Amino acid sequence: MNGQLNEQPLVELIREIASQHRDGVLRLRHDPVKVVVYFEAGDLIYAAANLRELRLAEYVRKQKILPDEQLQALDNSKSDLALATALSQNGLVDRKTVVWLIANQVVDVLRVALLWAEGGWEFDARPRLADPFRVKIDVPGLLLQATRKMKPRTIAARLPNRAEIFSPAADLPDATGLLPAEGFLFSRLEGPLSLSEWILLSGLSDDEALRTIYGLAVAGFVKRQRWPGALTKERPFVAQAPAAPEESGAETSPAEASVHTLASDLEELLARLQNAASFYEVLKLGHDASPQDIKNSYYALARRYHPDLFHMQAGTPLHASVESAFAKIAQAYVTLTDPAQRSAYDAKLAARERIRSSTLEVPKQSEKDRVRAEAAKATRTKQSEAEGENDFARAESSFQEGFIALQQGQIQAAIVSLAAAARLAPSEARFRAYYGRALGAVEATRRLAEAELQAALKLDPDNFSYRLMLAQLYFDLGFYRRSQSELKRVLAAEPNNPGAQKLLRRLETTTTP
Repeated sequence: MNGQLNEQPLVELIREIASQHRDGVLRLRHDPVKVVVYFEAGDLIYAAANLRELRLAEYVRKQKILPDEQLQALDNSKSDLALATALSQNGLVDRKTVVWLIANQVVDVLRVALLWAEGGWEFDARPRLADPFRVKIDVPGLLLQATRKMKPRTIAARLPNRAEIFSPAADLPDATGLLPAEGFLFSRLEGPLSLSEWILLSGLSDDEALRTIYGLAVAGFVKRQRWPGALTKERPFVAQAPAAPEESGAETSPAEASVHTLASDLEELLARLQNAASFYEVLKLGHDASPQDIKNSYYALARRYHPDLFHMQAGTPLHASVESAFAKIAQAYVTLTDPAQRSAYDAKLAARERIRSSTLEVPKQSEKDRVRAEAAKATRTKQSEAEGENDFARAESSFQEGFIALQQGQIQAAIVSLAAAARLAPSEARFRAYYGRALGAVEATRRLAEAELQAALKLDPDNFSYRLMLAQLYFDLGFYRRSQSELKRVLAAEPNNPGAQKLLRRLETTTTP
């Protein structure tokens, strides 16, 4: 089996081999560079390249593990694995260090190959890796990193069907490497969702949403309805978009509808949507609107303002405004017709209203975060500075809504608001920590919670309230040693911390036979 990387990206080849639990070797060529990647039962166990700087001897030399004369005394014509065996068997380097060197080498080889947009590939199921060295690396993390560097048009070509369904994966990879936007988008996927619906819910641009969704799918965080197969020839899945309901009475042609809309109330619609404070106002409905009311309003707006009716204006500012307006209409429809999403959204609106009269003390920006923000502000241009300040203001507002919702037990509403805050201001430790705390309240998203809390502590390592949140999360996950380790660090700095003392007593009760 063989093909071209511009037709089947390496990230998808690795994913397919893993999903089918295949044995064999994947040979890649991007002249003059050649790479081989070995698999056992779908696990990526070894990779090598013909570039000198990616040979094992160079890694030994760079790490200064052996004197040059000893390294030169070995046969440089040996393969990398033969050299590894010689180093280990001759007692020159302990086996643990050799495996560590190989793992670093394999990661670097894959990082190079994963950037190739051109070149050929060939998969052979017959070869096996005879040498005893095997490495374990973070393959999902590498695939995710690679998708972040892919061109938008390449990713768009890999996700051509907006009706394709995505759903949460049963077994999640380690989520500690997810960026805030990736964690935010993943948290919005509570069940099966079409690609178009997921993009609308994301609040991101098409390119950014597609890149994030593709990365989550390749890395195994979400299940895609149908992948294009390279090792097994499968016909790509093509779903038909749902037909719009027939309108009673006389039909109006798209051209007539477009002219009528442009002449009558398009400007009024755009102004109304710009000032709409909620999805209910977007659809011109009350908060007690029935599902049928919501559908009727959406389809009435779709018949008059769908971007397809304005195809003659494609590429103009008018068409862009119509697309943006209809995206907001569609997002309102998707949110309000799903009972779970509507409930969470209603709770968010209620939390927003309670902020004005709430007596809860919302955590403020720490001095360290303020200094960091000021330093970043000093390096921005006036335009980007204004944009950044606007983003932070929106993030702060979302954080306050989320914090109130979290304190009042409205977990889903809290996740939505706190995720938005973390996405808009990912360097604000406070936003990341409380987003992690909200995710930790839901069993299915606790591994994502760990990533957010770790990110918060990386930004503000001396904040022991965040460390206590992490200790609580580890306790909930059943990682009692990790929980105890975090608690010791809290109590070493704050011996009388009541929350830490209470959790320690629970931990001792749980782990004592």
